[in-house]
Amino acid sequence: MTQRVLPPEVENKLRQSSKSVAQVIRTTRGLSFSRLPAWTYEQFQPNSSIAKMAERLSGARFEIETTATEISFQYRSLRDSAPAFNWIAGSSTVSLTTDGYEESISHSNGDLRIWNGDQVQEIVKGEDSIASFTLPQTSTPRIVQIWLPQNCPIEVIDIKANADWNPAPDSSKPKWIHYGSSISHCEDAASPIGVWPVAVARKLDLDVYNLGLSGCANLEQFAARTIRDLPADLISLKVGINIVNGANHTATTFAPAVHGFLDTIRDGHPTAKILVISPICCPAHENNPGPSSTNTDGLIQGQEFRKEHAWIGELTLSSIREILSEIVRKRFESDPNIFYLDGLKLFNEVEAQSLPDGIHPEADGYLTIAENFVGNYPRDWFARKI
Repeated sequence: MTQRVLPPEVENKLRQSSKSVAQVIRTTRGLSFSRLPAWTYEQFQPNSSIAKMAERLSGARFEIETTATEISFQYRSLRDSAPAFNWIAGSSTVSLTTDGYEESISHSNGDLRIWNGDQVQEIVKGEDSIASFTLPQTSTPRIVQIWLPQNCPIEVIDIKANADWNPAPDSSKPKWIHYGSSISHCEDAASPIGVWPVAVARKLDLDVYNLGLSGCANLEQFAARTIRDLPADLISLKVGINIVNGANHTATTFAPAVHGFLDTIRDGHPTAKILVISPICCPAHENNPGPSSTNTDGLIQGQEFRKEHAWIGELTLSSIREILSEIVRKRFESDPNIFYLDGLKLFNEVEAQSLPDGIHPEADGYLTIAENFVGNYPRDWFARKI
């Protein structure tokens, strides 16, 4: 039987130092994590892929305080593979950041979960990974962030350092919750610090909780209630692409769902600044509804409007931008803490020519989105201190 490795005192400190996670789960050898609370899991059945995405830890991290110059992080990754689609997840990567220092270390030696459709066909056992970092000398304790892989779940087994470490004090930085789809999850980012909400948070000095979940952002009420119940000074909601490419809403249902999502958040955050972000450019769906299909070049394509579907009110990205802009304009009359950002300012028609599959940016594209966000977000949403 596999023996538990994580010492109890380390487990307690890791629980206290974990950020951007809603669940800390005791495992046979250590700890695992989810970005969604346990109660939500009953609400998105039978779509088990949501749990899988919540356990891919985009934005999750440990924040510790230490004078250590040698830190090693031991974990076991669980990467996914779908042979039918000739696809395998990229390497797991751990990033460490502190004042003036950052480093990322990647591994491909963990367990591999092989999928056949929506069923796990086999789990190929691998080995533990150890990411070892050498930091510059310091004479006073500093805050160190250990960012966890954004593209796979992990089991944390141990942290070792050449000096005492403790959970960092609660940050005084503004707490920012970001909600979005795979384009906010950023599984194909080069590292956990290449996730665009993380890159923005580091640039603007924000305490980020990333609820970017691949395949989601369909205005799920379990997500709205999760945001409602978390501490927040700033909230951003990036919605639209999955609503179109999965044909998950129509013009009849979309606006009421947006209002309901916002109302739920306002129940817990009556005065927090909310930024509603419309979709980035996706040429296939700018003027064509979903559901998406894939052409022979591997690029997604939309559907032609059908006259017999006119009564449904099929949505496109262009129509979603108009609806979201109008919703925010009207709500602003009674809620001066809500703002709108056009997603085309984050990634426009020219930049979209680089999309490898026609919908998802590559690693450099996520950094472009981060840069464009910092340059274009409404300053009334967050006034950065210079």
